[in-house]
Amino acid sequence: MSDGRRPLWYLYLLLKNRWFLVKALLIIMIPTVVITFMLKKKYTVTTLIMPPESQTSAAPSIADLGVSEFAGYFSGGMGFVLPLMTTMSDVYDEILHSRSLAEHVILSTAFIDSTDLRSIYDENEQIGLYWARMKFAENFSASITPSGFLKVKFTAGNPWYAVEISEAIVASLDSINTEINVSRLEQSRVFLEDRMAMADSLLESAVSNLQSFEEENGVIAPDQEFMVFIENIAELKRQYIILITEAAAVRAGISGGYSPTALFKERMAEELLGVIRTLESGNPAEGFEDILTSLSLDQYSRIQYEYAGMRADYEMALRLSTVVLSSLQQAIVAEVSEQQSIRILDPPRHPGWKSKPKKILILLEVFLLAFISLFSFLIARENIRGVKQHKPEQWEPWRKLFEEIRKDFTFRRR
Repeated sequence: MSDGRRPLWYLYLLLKNRWFLVKALLIIMIPTVVITFMLKKKYTVTTLIMPPESQTSAAPSIADLGVSEFAGYFSGGMGFVLPLMTTMSDVYDEILHSRSLAEHVILSTAFIDSTDLRSIYDENEQIGLYWARMKFAENFSASITPSGFLKVKFTAGNPWYAVEISEAIVASLDSINTEINVSRLEQSRVFLEDRMAMADSLLESAVSNLQSFEEENGVIAPDQEFMVFIENIAELKRQYIILITEAAAVRAGISGGYSPTALFKERMAEELLGVIRTLESGNPAEGFEDILTSLSLDQYSRIQYEYAGMRADYEMALRLSTVVLSSLQQAIVAEVSEQQSIRILDPPRHPGWKSKPKKILILLEVFLLAFISLFSFLIARENIRGVKQHKPEQWEPWRKLFEEIRKDFTFRRR
């Protein structure tokens, strides 16, 4: 029956050695069951956080830049440009795995005491925090679900302690989020105050220059066509202010751009300023000839073109000062107002049942592993016996080899 390897042969081998298998399995499984029931229970608390949103709001614009943009909300809501294929959930996932959040939770709870690291921490703070972070990472996990939600898990021997740590994790994440938003809002308010001072200075200078001009040359009453020319010049100057403001925002770290972007906008602003100066002198500029198509260059005097430049400065500065003042007031209100907190779909709660150890799975895994190992041993032993009985010439080299190996481990006196 040993020559064939039919299923019946394996069944025969199993039944033939049934008591050997039963005894061996009992020797293995009884200690396994005892050890399994001695393992401490652990509870995993799961928290589900909704995907963070970009905190944008409708507001007047400063040179075509909304106050929400100056508040630091550029393509993500936290004051920076996100890399390609990166979402705000990825950003918050990195924060959850950061050293800062782990240390904040460790120091704001009794985590060090629960891991018996207080003495190490008192002797050397950095070493104590290092081992505390290692212990924290063993029981903590954060991931992003396919829907973009943040799933935070923490495991502890006491379910209520796991709830407390999970709440501290959420509070730390919310604190970091609020700190970033407040910092960006404060930075944008300071930036807007600088823009306000610039706008007031421009308006004061424009009014002074216009008054001096009228005192020296008299009041000039432009006709309708000339007013259109002044409005066009004012619009070009507004675009110039836009470019300068955008470049300044990039260099100040408020806008979500890069240094090459600021340099490009500054060069565009310089070119546009040259066009403005050319048009104010009454000469057509390349690409802007249509602004002077309705005017005859000889129809107006040099003084009138000079007046057009001053009047355009006044119109642009007045409009800029009004808009910046409104945006600054909104930025101040946004800074002092309460920041939006992290939104939680499933808050930390008692899980209701232990998560570890999974006794049934442990027992099944050990049983299957032991059974397969023992049955493989029986098959190998039966094959060796068959070779010894039916093919002794094939077994002879193996016998000699095993004898040599046995002698290697036999220490004799020579």
